[in-house]
Amino acid sequence: MKFKNYFILLFLFIAAFVNAQTIEIKGTITNSKDKDPVFGANVVVKNSKKGVTTDINGNYSIKVNPSDVLLFSNVGFTSKEIKVQKSQVLNISLIEEANKLEEVVINVGYGTQKKKNVTSAISTVKSDAFDDRPLYNVAQALQGNASGVNVVQPSGKPGVGLDIRIRGLSSIQSGNNPLFVIDGVQTYSSDGLNTDDIVDIQILKDATSTAIYGVNGSAGVVLITTKKGKANKNTFNFSSYYGSSEIVKNIPILNPDQYKSLMAEISPTYVSDASNPLYAGINTDWTKKVFQTGQDQNYNLSYAGGTDKIKAFVSFGYQDTQGIVKPSNFSRLSGRINLDVEATSWLKAHIGMNLINTELNNTSDNNSANQGGVILSALTTPSFLPVYADDLAGGAAAGGQLPGQFAANPTASLENPVSFQSRQEDNNTVRYLGNLSFDITLLKNLVWKPSSSVEIYRSVYEYFVDSYRSNYGRNNNNTDPTTLGIGREHTARSYNRNFENTLNYSIKSENHDLNVLVGNSIQKERYDQLKIEGTGFDPLLRKLDISKMMYTNPLASDTIATEKNYVSYFSRATYNYKGKYIVNGVVRATGASQLATNSKWGVFPGVSAAWIISNENILKSNTTVSELKLRLGWGQTGNISGIGPYSSYGLLGDDGGNLLNYINTDLSWETTTDRNIGIDFGMIDNRIKLTADAFQKTTTDLINTIYIEGAAYIYNAGKMENKGLELALNTINFRGDFNWNTNFNITFIKNKILEMGLQPIEYAGYQNVNRLEKGQPLGNFYGYVVDRVNPATGVLEYKDTNGDGALTPQDRTIIGNAMFDYYFGFTNTFSYKGFSLDALLTGVQGNDIFNASRVDLEGMQNSKNQSIAVLDRWTSAGQITNIPKARDATSTLASNRFIEDGSYVRLKAVTFGYNFNKIFWGINALKLYATGQNLITWTNYSGFDPEVNSSSSNSGKAQGIDYGTYPQVRTFIFGLKAGF
Repeated sequence: MKFKNYFILLFLFIAAFVNAQTIEIKGTITNSKDKDPVFGANVVVKNSKKGVTTDINGNYSIKVNPSDVLLFSNVGFTSKEIKVQKSQVLNISLIEEANKLEEVVINVGYGTQKKKNVTSAISTVKSDAFDDRPLYNVAQALQGNASGVNVVQPSGKPGVGLDIRIRGLSSIQSGNNPLFVIDGVQTYSSDGLNTDDIVDIQILKDATSTAIYGVNGSAGVVLITTKKGKANKNTFNFSSYYGSSEIVKNIPILNPDQYKSLMAEISPTYVSDASNPLYAGINTDWTKKVFQTGQDQNYNLSYAGGTDKIKAFVSFGYQDTQGIVKPSNFSRLSGRINLDVEATSWLKAHIGMNLINTELNNTSDNNSANQGGVILSALTTPSFLPVYADDLAGGAAAGGQLPGQFAANPTASLENPVSFQSRQEDNNTVRYLGNLSFDITLLKNLVWKPSSSVEIYRSVYEYFVDSYRSNYGRNNNNTDPTTLGIGREHTARSYNRNFENTLNYSIKSENHDLNVLVGNSIQKERYDQLKIEGTGFDPLLRKLDISKMMYTNPLASDTIATEKNYVSYFSRATYNYKGKYIVNGVVRATGASQLATNSKWGVFPGVSAAWIISNENILKSNTTVSELKLRLGWGQTGNISGIGPYSSYGLLGDDGGNLLNYINTDLSWETTTDRNIGIDFGMIDNRIKLTADAFQKTTTDLINTIYIEGAAYIYNAGKMENKGLELALNTINFRGDFNWNTNFNITFIKNKILEMGLQPIEYAGYQNVNRLEKGQPLGNFYGYVVDRVNPATGVLEYKDTNGDGALTPQDRTIIGNAMFDYYFGFTNTFSYKGFSLDALLTGVQGNDIFNASRVDLEGMQNSKNQSIAVLDRWTSAGQITNIPKARDATSTLASNRFIEDGSYVRLKAVTFGYNFNKIFWGINALKLYATGQNLITWTNYSGFDPEVNSSSSNSGKAQGIDYGTYPQVRTFIFGLKAGF
């Protein structure tokens, strides 16, 4: 008995001792990205079965021994191991893992799919790849972040539209920009969209993914998903940045003495003008007068929250960017509301509203001097001229001018570049994007989704040239005093609406998974414009509706009103067998009002398949290969963006007497046939992930225009091919307290015109330097080949390519090409505890640029100032140089003299930031960061910027020409993000 009592006492003592060593650990597990609680996360004592899961607020509580190690994990997050410490509160922040394919769901158009089951070529760009950069356009966010996607910025001006090329140019005359689908709203423009509202962007690149959009999908589709509210979690977020921008590079020009020396060789009259006592002591640096330090500021405030039944996201944003050339600046004010309502178990509704107001103050570039282009005007205006006539020796009267007027140029009728700052060229736009959709569950696996979307756009363009200060405004190309000044106002409105219905049926068993979508769409696009113009008004009255009372000439006006209608039927079916073999088929039939009766309808099919080899038994247990998938696809899309609303009809001019275009009852679609083969390969739990795609795109029945006695005949003829290879490599190099991820993508692409239309050869661009012909790629430069500068005469000599003994147009040949051999993007992301560093490199290789600016800056034909390159010009017999003498009559011909290598590598963006983890002052998340953009560029191009391309239009004819283009800028910003 005593022994028994002793044993009981000993057992109680041991139990009490063990219990005394047990401690309770409490805490909250959150997402490191947005600080939201992680529901259902696992908290387990390592090497045991003891564990708990977090509640809806991310809270947990577990009893452990002081020597235990806790393992924190959840699907889609990097696991963490932490040894138990004395502290009884342990808050954990888990980092999302992008490589967990089993749970990643992406938007594929009219629905979603798990990424592991996707059979097409689709790239994803998440907001964390660009949300700390000073961007005014969504297109900028794609640059360098997705294979197969090239973004061209035709000008560095704030607010200017960008060109997105997905797998090259698909058309010569029709549009080459992709379709944007913003939360279901289809539009061809992402202008003004607040990048702070975006969650992610999916780029559909091959026809098997874009065929569901039919006529709108030939140039690719960009799907943009914006933020939504979250149940039982109310958060306010504020973000802001402020910074400055500057010109990256200057082009040195001649000083006054060098200029006078050159003018003595060109014309004694110019020397006499420059030596006039009126200009004594004047040495104006026009680049300093024109260029300035730009400013960037951005502010965003948003709310996300709701209940289980109603979720809301509301945001407001303001952005203002002042350019490096006055008065170029861009401002945007935007607001967004996203509502998700679960009315019943079978009825859900989504409402999205986005209102955008932008103000763009423009200054002209991409042209020569005078009122055409401020950049070249700043470089070529002689420095002996003052800004204002008042600065002349003896004042304005001495020069025959009035006080306050810009100084006239005695050597030529070229406008003072500072006068651009007095000219008004503004474009104010209001844009509304709205959508309403319902998810109605008719049966367990059958969902009907009716939706309606609308895009309403209104713009007012105002243009005024001062009738007093500006010489251009005073003369207005003539001497009639009643036509002083120029005023224009264009008011444009568009209304696009789209009604769609889809039925989605899905059924799943152990081995079979089938999803079928059918739908129809009715789309209407209406556009109207009013143009008015007048002259002869007071310079202080800069609004036409006010100043029209001052007109002494009749008011000129013009109106435009058009309408286009589309009807479509579409379907998609996806079958998955055992998670190994997937087949996807899609078709869309579209009828378009702008086509003739014989060809109103087009049918665009697509089919793709995937074999997930890693799910086969032979690889399923392999711990090295985590993913291996082979993809094949074929599809067709259409394009009629190059056809006007009434192009298939015979139209007469305003007076009813002249023919505008001929009837073509067979006018039809361009058809792009796309073939794609791809492979997805992942290793070590997808810490190393390679995606490769080879593609071939062939466009037939190209839309062309030929003019016959001044009237247009629009027809289908011609064939063009793009083929290439895309590679994307993503790696997780280190993870833990120190994380390092890399993302590299590269695209190789070749283009060729296989057939031409009625015109076997076409020319485009500056001096018709671009030439299109069968068997050659788009973007060819065509011109003369310089042989040498004759040492005896200083005259340029060109190669006699046709052997006729004379310099004739037939001596021109191919001298370069504007198309890239390849382009790439390389991102490195580092983080250590609260610190983060992101760096993006972009680049292109193999393209040429026709530097037309040098024709003005090295032509030496008139009184324009020149670059310092002409200091090496020929001046005496026997001199060996590659710069001809002044006034060489052939020195400005389009030739290989002005062809330059446009390849470059650019440190596009670097961001350094710090995240504060501790909550204070009611703030539960705070990040401070600094970003530099366009920091360093490695290039041999002599112009301002190799990335800027003045003739990169939406069509494919004129490419690769730089003619006084507004350069891109180097920008530094400081920003913060706070969550409440």
